[in-house]
Amino acid sequence: MSERNDSKKYKLTAAEFHAMDTEKKILKAMEGFKTPGGMSEEQALEAMFKKAEARKPSGTIRLLRYWQAAAAVVLLLLGFYTVNNVFSKDKIKTAFAEQTGFSLPDGTRVALNAGSKIKWSDKSFLEKRSLQLDGEAYFNVKKGSRFSIHTKNGTVEILGTQLNVFSRKSEFWVSCLSGKVKVSSGSDVQVITPGEMTELTASGLVKIANDKIEQTISWKNGLFYFEDKPLVSIFETLERQFDVNVSFEGNPDRSMTVTFSNKNLQEALDVICIPMGLKYEIKNNKVRISESAG
Repeated sequence: MSERNDSKKYKLTAAEFHAMDTEKKILKAMEGFKTPGGMSEEQALEAMFKKAEARKPSGTIRLLRYWQAAAAVVLLLLGFYTVNNVFSKDKIKTAFAEQTGFSLPDGTRVALNAGSKIKWSDKSFLEKRSLQLDGEAYFNVKKGSRFSIHTKNGTVEILGTQLNVFSRKSEFWVSCLSGKVKVSSGSDVQVITPGEMTELTASGLVKIANDKIEQTISWKNGLFYFEDKPLVSIFETLERQFDVNVSFEGNPDRSMTVTFSNKNLQEALDVICIPMGLKYEIKNNKVRISESAG
């Protein structure tokens, strides 16, 4: 893209400019720039829209055309080479109380739990199937070359399988539903097969046989199963699933085994708190939990 031609001057008043629709503002702002390959400014803008839309994976909410246009102002001024690099990186992020499903470029199906994010390089993914995960996701991996999932707590490698990966803060575990999975964290390595999971502990990665392995992915159906897990971890899940702030005034070392649904906050709190002798109070989006007196 060439330098701006200063011979072209804006002759619009501020009121006239603000009265334009977004795309006209963009085209006006681009006056004096040359688009690549002899394309017209309108063709360049439309090509940008089509390129952006084509690269959006399924199962996600598309940006409104208004925001695409706003982004295109900056991107078109930087040139198409920069545009290609910007859109070569794909990332999916879920908010609290939100889950989403989508397909990766190789056909691998992914379900992403609330408060999680995943990103990969769209340009090189088919050659080197590798991505980064922060949070929790279920993968139904398309058979093919080696597939790697990188988290801050460890790396997961598979060839074609169904598995669940959980990596939040210092908590890290992987369950295998089919195929074979290699999990590494630091110098520790575990290979797990269907019905097995591995978890990062103070002693390193530990392999665990689990005859209820399907329950590790029950969150996809809105059910959350915890076996001898700390209350603080369970309350963090409540925060993500119901988009609330939970304050716990009690013993942080207490653990429990429990299953609850993300359909109703009060029902979930009853299931957790009543057996543990806890009381709770809900006010707006804040939940206060404390030990029952006596």
